[in-house]
Amino acid sequence: MRELKIGSSSVRGVVGDDLTPELIVDFACAFGTWVEGGAVLIGLDPRRSSTMLRAATLSGLVSQGCEVIDFGLCPTPFLSFAARELGAGGAISITGSHNDGRWNALKFIGPDGALLNEVKSEELLDIYHASAFLRGIEPRPVTESCPDAIVRRYLEHLLSALDVEAIRSRAFNVAVDFCNGACAPLASLFLEQLGCTLLPLNDRPCSEFAHPPTPSVDNMKQLVRFVRRCDVDLGAALNVDGDRVAFVTGSGDPLSEEFTLPLAAVCRLARRPGSIVTNFSTSRRVDAIAEEYGERVIRTAVGEGRVMERGIEEAAVLAGEGSGGVAALPTSMTFDGLFTLAMVLEAMARERCTPAEMVSRLPELFIRKGSLRCSTDQVYRLLETYREEFASANSDFSDGVRVEWDDAFLHVRASNTEPLLRVIVEASDKERAETIFSDVMSKGRGIAAGSGEG
Repeated sequence: MRELKIGSSSVRGVVGDDLTPELIVDFACAFGTWVEGGAVLIGLDPRRSSTMLRAATLSGLVSQGCEVIDFGLCPTPFLSFAARELGAGGAISITGSHNDGRWNALKFIGPDGALLNEVKSEELLDIYHASAFLRGIEPRPVTESCPDAIVRRYLEHLLSALDVEAIRSRAFNVAVDFCNGACAPLASLFLEQLGCTLLPLNDRPCSEFAHPPTPSVDNMKQLVRFVRRCDVDLGAALNVDGDRVAFVTGSGDPLSEEFTLPLAAVCRLARRPGSIVTNFSTSRRVDAIAEEYGERVIRTAVGEGRVMERGIEEAAVLAGEGSGGVAALPTSMTFDGLFTLAMVLEAMARERCTPAEMVSRLPELFIRKGSLRCSTDQVYRLLETYREEFASANSDFSDGVRVEWDDAFLHVRASNTEPLLRVIVEASDKERAETIFSDVMSKGRGIAAGSGEG
C-alpha cells in the first residue's frame, strides 16, 4: 500500500519509501517554477529526515534561480507571516506536522501566507507532472538566517490583535508541552510579553519526539501529570510545527482537540462579530458558541487549505478544524497554535473564568472517531457503499459522506494525509453515538476485508 499523499497544498509520505529525495527535488523545482524564480523562504521541524528534505528542497529551488532564505528550525505559522512580511513569492515548510517520525512533508505556502488553495495546487501539480521546469537558470546563493527583526514583527503582529493588558493583569502560569518541536523559542518570548510564566515540557528541539506529535488526549498524559503537580492556570500541547494546540484545565483534566475551536471562538466573537468556517467533521460545540453571539457556522471540506480559502471568501473572523488547528482571520493566514493559546488566555482574563468554566458553557456531546486502513480502491468502494446507504437521508457528498440528524451527525471520508478511511460520529446521547459508529465501522471492516457486508 502506497503511503504518499499528494493533496491540496502539500506532498506527504513515509521517508525513504514513497517520499524520496528525487521526488522532493522535482516538487521543489515545480514550486520554484510556479513562483517564477522569485524569493522563497524555507523552514523545518527537527525530525530526523528534515535535514535530507531540506537539502533536496534547496537543490530544486536553487536550480530554478530562486532567491532562497533558509530560516532553519521554525514554526509554520511564523514562516507564513514572514512570507507576507518580506514580500516573498512563497515558502515551503518542511514538516510532518501531526504525523509520527517516519513521515515528513512539504507544505506549500503562497505569497499571501496561506497554504496553496485547490486552483494553485493544480497549477503546481501540472508543472510537476509535466516536468515543465525553468532551464538554463543562473543559481543564486542561499541566505541562511532568520532576522531578529522578523521575529519581533511577528510577535508585535500577534500582540496587536490581543487584549494584552487584560492577560498581563492575570499573570497566568502556563504549562506548554512542545513535543521537542520548533515552537519553544518563539513561545517563550511571546508568553513573556504577555506577562505569563512559562512552565515548559519537552522544549528542546530533538529528532526523537517525546510522544506522538498529535495534540490529543492520549498524547497529553505527561502534561496532565505535570499540571496536576504544579500551580498551573492552563496547560497546552503544541504540535511540532506550531499549527495545532489542545488544552488541559488547571485542575489537570485533558480536553480533546475538538474543544480548541469553540474555546477560541469565545474570545474571538466577544471582540469581533463575524462567521466561523470549519469542516464537516468538526464537533457542533462551536455552533453553540456562534449561536450565543448571533453568528453562523459555515462548513466545508476537510483540510486547512480548504477551510482557510472558504474563510477568506466569506470574510470570516475565525477558521479552524476539530484537529486543534485554528486561525483568527485576517491576523493569521495559517493555523497558529501559539495565537490560539493566547486567545484562550484572553478569554480567561476578560471573563475572569477558568478553562473548566469555559467548557461548562458548551453542550455535552459525545464524539467517536475511528479509522480503517484502506487502499485507494477500497476507500472509493466503501464511500460508494455509504452513499447508497444514506442516499435518502439528509446527506452531503461533497467530501465523502456526511449525514445530519437533529441529534447527531456522521462523516465518513478519505484521509488527506494517510492511507485511511476516517469515521467521525457525534451525538447528544452516548449510546446513540456508539450505535452509529459501531454500525458504520462494522460494515467498513467487512468490505475492506473483502467479505462484502459487515
